[in-house]
Amino acid sequence: MTRSATISKTDLARRTRQVVDRARRGEIIIVESYGQEQVAVMDAVDYRILTAVAAYQTHPSHPVPINDSTLEPAGLSEAEVIRAEQAAGGSRQARWNKVITAYLDANINLGRAAALLDLSYHELDERFRRLDMPRRRGPDSIAEAQAEVDAAFSMLSG
Repeated sequence: MTRSATISKTDLARRTRQVVDRARRGEIIIVESYGQEQVAVMDAVDYRILTAVAAYQTHPSHPVPINDSTLEPAGLSEAEVIRAEQAAGGSRQARWNKVITAYLDANINLGRAAALLDLSYHELDERFRRLDMPRRRGPDSIAEAQAEVDAAFSMLSG
């Protein structure tokens, strides 16, 4: 579970570097003024993940491997992710939305999602754990196991 703390605007002004460092370590900092919550300071990657999940929740239900065990995972290529970014006018969030949607639909595994987001498997897994995100651990098929091996080799050769 994500930790949070509340500070005043004055504390934020006095200790900006420390507040940013705490946020980068996964803590959400709520900034108050006169007892009213004003803003939240959080890690940018956590923000991207949560925004992608919120976007995913707006999608209508459709047949995907997570909902229909007879369907095979469709996978997700770097080219598909780049096309999604370009279609959204170069939006960085479009990459996160495309990758997180593919993961939540069970079209890719966590290792592939991490590779497409330029994160390590362990970093993405830890963030998902901390943010209470669904985590599918281990391959469900030979094809998924091969995809994990391919992603690992890709990261080593990159």
